[in-house]
Amino acid sequence: MGFADTERNRAAVHEAGHALIAASRGLDVAVIELHGSDGAGEMRLREEPSELDRVWVLYGGPFAEKVIFRKWAPDPIPPELDELLLAHSLCWQIGIYDTIGIRDQVEACLQEQQARLKLVAARLLETNTVHGTELDELLRIELHAEGSSRSSCHWS
Repeated sequence: MGFADTERNRAAVHEAGHALIAASRGLDVAVIELHGSDGAGEMRLREEPSELDRVWVLYGGPFAEKVIFRKWAPDPIPPELDELLLAHSLCWQIGIYDTIGIRDQVEACLQEQQARLKLVAARLLETNTVHGTELDELLRIELHAEGSSRSSCHWS
């Protein structure tokens, strides 16, 4: 399944990336949503994540776009909304000065789980809302179909 490089498709992939990384960290996703056709969306967790988990989840959206579209978002992002900058800053605040390792692990996880990423993004494009329970079902379906090669992602 291919995705045209549109704002709405990028938003779906981006939010699906946040959700997949959150799930791989054992976090409980409440909902993933797309708002309108302008590329706005959000992913909410049921509980506040640790600072380290927040870093991983922040990296999930931009790296999902990079994995699926083979490039970063084409439009400039204001610094206060740039998740790559926010994650990097948060790393420094909690004493992690080499962010390359985390970024590489996030990208590897999403690379390995492209089928899941595309499945969740496609469902989000279809319905505009994926609740946590449906995300869990989608992950289980794909886990069974893909087998057990899960070296970079650990599903709960």
